[in-house]
This record gives sequence, structure tokens and C-alpha cells, in this order.
Amino acid sequence: MTKARTSLEARLSLLMIGILFVVLFGIGGFAIQSQNRAIVEHTERGFDLVTRALSVGAPSAARGEVTADVDRLIKNSESGLKYVLVTDQNGQALFSSSRTPVEILSSPSRIAKSHIESANGIDPGRIYSSTHPVAISKTRDGIFTAAWDTSGMHDEIISATAKTLLIVSLGFIAGIILSLTFARSITNAIRPLTDCARSVAAGNLTCKAPGSPRGEIGELTQAFNYMVEVLHGNQEQLIERANTDVLTGLYNHRYFQERLQDEVNRAARYGGKVALLMIDIDYFKTFNDDHGHPTGDAALHGLAQVLMQSIRDTDIPVRYGGEEFAVILPETGMREASQTAERIRKSVEECHFADPEHQKLSLTVSIGASEFPTHASDRTGLISTADIALYQAKAKGRNRTETYSADCPAMPKPDPQKLYVLLHTDDMATIEALAEAIDAKLKLSAGHSHQVARHAMAIGKKMGLSEAERAGIQLAALLRDVGQIAVPDAVLSKSAALSTEEMAEVATHPMLGHAIIQKAPHLSSVLPAILHHHEHYNGTGYPSHIAADQIPLAARIIAVADAYQSMLISRPHRKYLTPGEAQMELASKSGSQFDPKVVDAFLEVLAEETGYRQAA
Repeated sequence: MTKARTSLEARLSLLMIGILFVVLFGIGGFAIQSQNRAIVEHTERGFDLVTRALSVGAPSAARGEVTADVDRLIKNSESGLKYVLVTDQNGQALFSSSRTPVEILSSPSRIAKSHIESANGIDPGRIYSSTHPVAISKTRDGIFTAAWDTSGMHDEIISATAKTLLIVSLGFIAGIILSLTFARSITNAIRPLTDCARSVAAGNLTCKAPGSPRGEIGELTQAFNYMVEVLHGNQEQLIERANTDVLTGLYNHRYFQERLQDEVNRAARYGGKVALLMIDIDYFKTFNDDHGHPTGDAALHGLAQVLMQSIRDTDIPVRYGGEEFAVILPETGMREASQTAERIRKSVEECHFADPEHQKLSLTVSIGASEFPTHASDRTGLISTADIALYQAKAKGRNRTETYSADCPAMPKPDPQKLYVLLHTDDMATIEALAEAIDAKLKLSAGHSHQVARHAMAIGKKMGLSEAERAGIQLAALLRDVGQIAVPDAVLSKSAALSTEEMAEVATHPMLGHAIIQKAPHLSSVLPAILHHHEHYNGTGYPSHIAADQIPLAARIIAVADAYQSMLISRPHRKYLTPGEAQMELASKSGSQFDPKVVDAFLEVLAEETGYRQAA
């Protein structure tokens, strides 16, 4: 079936034409029937009236005298009178216009009809017989019959029927034209809505469908445009939320990377400059430990307000992560960037933050500044040089501003929260630093991931794995929880047990970690272990619900080492276990949650470690 036949316009046209056909020809048929009946009744009524008038001369006709009126009417072919017959009550013909004897029948009308058939050869179907009782004499009654030719009536019926059919046909043609026009107007009104809906589906939420404000289609267009406006507003809010740090209201790390790349590209294209400030709160961990995390969060929010008040409207303030902030300064050289950095530093130093007990608390910040293209040739280099300047500010006593210089020594250990460093280096110190940052975010004890990696390597050695395989297990163990960076702090720092929804959110971290590490080609070998280190030996784990040997061996080893180390620390939903209790827990879940061979190997490792300690 072609598109034209299945289109709304075609279907509307066919429907309206069908309805029009039924209505017009139904009305036409009824009109023809009524009109024909009216013509017949009118003609027969006229015949009856004339017959009654002629019956006055019946006595004379009975005596064989043809009156002048009858003779004239019979001779006048246009009058339609074909025959006159006078009979007595017994049906005896007393007079007929043809003077021809006729057969006496019981019905005067049939007498006339029979006589006309035999005498005049006229088609009986074209004859109408009209009778009227008359007094032939004072003592004798009779019947006066006049036979009328109805050919004229039939011609009139045919003519009237033809006129009616012509009118109906013209109305039908006009209706077809109006139906097509109406269907076209409907589809023309809907087509812009369809095109705009496709555009909206493709992501264009600025599309506006044109249309008249009147009628149902106009109301539909207005409702559609309003819906698109609401969607556009919701999209902008979602984008803003996706780009905004909830706690401080500043832009987040994701937006920072995108916007900094845009500014660097613009500066490179037009020969301009862009400066970057990296800002870190001094001793913020101590501040949190002394005053509590709620006070620390309030201080972060207050510092963000100070930061926004100290920069231009065109500058872009960002919460980079944790206690670190950044400011992108478009079209700004090093001198202006240093002045802005000092203004920020002094404003923070002079500001006081109140804790729940209304004590005035102070903070200071260290700031590193760098400029594109003077100090770096791309976005990554600009971040690195600003970081180096920031670490120089910390090394020189903190609460100060440093600008990048080629003479600055490289950072002894890159900031572990900067994933771009991980994705561009294979330095083990950097990866260990990243693992420490993840432990800190999860509020685990220092060295937690290092201990997991150490135990995992020991299990691998006990199970006869090669040195290269053990090195891969070490990397995977250190990076196993990198996906936790994307889990909200509110979930990770919750003191009570997590809800089902929050547990589901945490359960996404293996896939998130896999997606992050996947961007570093040199770390591709550790991806299976990172993705599957929370699978259970009996298939009840996540994210893939695989079991037994389907789980990569490295993932099974890390699962045991990670579980053991986690049982030694307190969590919101349970108390810590002693090493002996943790070993018993591993043994009880051997074959269900954990690989029995891995558990046996690990228990042997722990037994050997205990023996060595006792011997020492």
C-alpha cells in the first residue's frame, strides 16, 4: 500500500467522501421518490377534477350525444383525454367516444382499459382511468369513465428525476472538492507539529510549531509548544544540576574539564590567553576532625561564597573535588591572575566561619597559578603546571600564592584525585596515591587498599601465579574501587545502614570503575578483575551474576583479600571483627561467596604470616 493511501489526508478524504456519497444519494433518492409521487398525485388529481367536470354531460352522452367539451378534449391530443365511457349500474355501455361496442365487464375502469387496448392500441401502462358516478336520468344512475394518457406525466417524472440527479451529482463533486480541501487543511496544520516533534525527538528543544491560535489544532499547537518549553526548561535545570556541585553551588569537576578545554581552544584559535588557579584549603582534614564534617561542609559552602565575591562575572569558579577549588580566568594573563589569586587568599583569611556553637573559625588557602600558552600547550598541561605551583605554595608554608615557573621542581606525588594523571601515566606511586585518595573518600583507614593489594599478591604467589600475573592483581586491587568516586558523598558517609536504593547505587561502582580505567589503554589487562571483584562464587554477586570459574581468577582473589581487610574495620552496619573471627567468616562462606581454593590459599598465607611474627 502506497504512502498516499495510508496517509491521514487520504483516509480523511475517503471517509468524508464516503459519508457525503451516502448522505447525498440517500437524500437524492428520497427527493426523487417524493417528487415523483407528488407529480403522479398532482396529475391524477387534475385528471379526476376534469373527469368530474366532464361527467356533467353524461345524460346527453347516454343518449348518444357527444358534448362539445368532450369532443374538443378528445380531438386535442395535448389534453391527454383518450376515451370517454358511460355505463349503467350493470356495466352496460351506454356511450363510448369511439362508438364501438365494448365487452361489458364488472369494473368500469377495466371496461375502459379493455376498450382502449382493443380500439386504440394504447399502452395500458400509460393510461389512467378516472371514474365518477352520475345520474343518467331521474330514475337511472350510471358511471362516467374518462381514460387519460399519462405519457406527459412520465416525461415530467423523467425530466424532474434528471434534474435532481444533476443537482446531487454537482453537490457530490463540490463535496469532494471541499472534503479534499478540508483534509488538506487538517494535514497541513498537523504537519508542522509532526516535523517539530521529530526535531524535539532529535534533541532540539528550541523548536516551536507554527499555527493559528484558534480551533482545536491551534490549542494542540499551543499545548505542544508549552510542553517543549517546559522540557527545555527542565533540560536546562538538569544540565545545570549535572554541572553543579550540590554542596557549594559552584560548577563541578565534569564541567570544569569541558569548559577549560573550550577556553583553551578559543585562546589557541584567536591568539588569546587563559589562566588557571588551583586552590586548596590548608589543613582541612584537621579542621574536619576537630569540628566535625557538618561544620566542614558549612565552611566549604562559605568559602565558595567568598570565592564568587572575589572574582569577575566572566570567571568560572569550580569545586574541583574535596577541599580543592579552581578558577578559570578567560582572557587573563599571569599578572592579573596573580592579583585575583591574592585577592581570594586574603578574603578567605579575613573571613570567619561559625560552627554550631557559634565559635568563629578561620581557614586559609594555598593557590597555584598558571597560564596558557606561556606555561602549557594544552588543557592537561595547564592543570599540571597549576598543580605544581599549588604544591610549591604548600611546600613554602601554605597560605600563599605561587605562580608556575620552569624552575619549580615537579610534584613529589601528584594529587590522587586527578584522574587525568592516572590515565596518562603508568607510575606505581601515582596509582598508589590514587588508591589512598579513594580510601580517604570511603573513610577507610590509611593503607587499606595497600593491604588488600599485598594480600592479593601473596594469595597469587601461594597459588603459583607468575610475577606478571601478580603485578596485574596488585594494580587491580589498588584500583578496584575507583568507581566509588562517582558515588555521592552523602551515600558513602552515611552513618546508618544504607537503603536498598543506596545499596543499588553503590553496586554500580564496578561498572563505573571499568568505564574509567577503560580510557587508559595500558591498564586494559586489569579491567576484568575490577569489573567482577564483587561477584560471588555461587552467582549471587554483582554486576554480572556469574559464578565459579566464570569469574576471573584475579577477581576471585581480590574478593577474598578485600573482604578480609574490610571485616577488620568498623562500618555503620556492623562492628569490626578480630583477625581470627574474620578468618572463620571467610571459611564459613567458602564455596558460597568465595572460591574455596582461594580461601584455603589465603588462610595458609595468614598462618605463615602469624608464624613468622611469633618466631620474630
